[in-house]
Amino acid sequence: MTPKRGSWTSKFRCATLGVWFAFGGQSSFWVHLPVAVAVIVMAAWLDVSPAKWAILILAIGGVLTAELLNSSIELLVSVLHPQHHPRIGQALDVAAGAVLVMSLAAVAVGLIVLLPPLCGRMFGF
Repeated sequence: MTPKRGSWTSKFRCATLGVWFAFGGQSSFWVHLPVAVAVIVMAAWLDVSPAKWAILILAIGGVLTAELLNSSIELLVSVLHPQHHPRIGQALDVAAGAVLVMSLAAVAVGLIVLLPPLCGRMFGF
């Protein structure tokens, strides 16, 4: 039985397909994914607190969300205005900049959360 359009099941299915498309068809995700996995593995190895896990998960989620939004803008532009236009190029640059800003913030979060316990483990601090 196919869920009716507009139902929560249909919305969840569409959202899941969007995430799978992004992971499968957008090369930028393959930059963020290994970093996210490395952060998760390191946080588990360092046995960080639940509050620090929450902060790391929010940072990872923020980067992936920014990348999803950037990818959706790129896809819309490619359909609605396939020819080059300077203003559209600027809009795409701004969207990519949002990913960069979120990624740099996530790096800062990762260093703040993971560096002290890592130094403690490696150097006995």
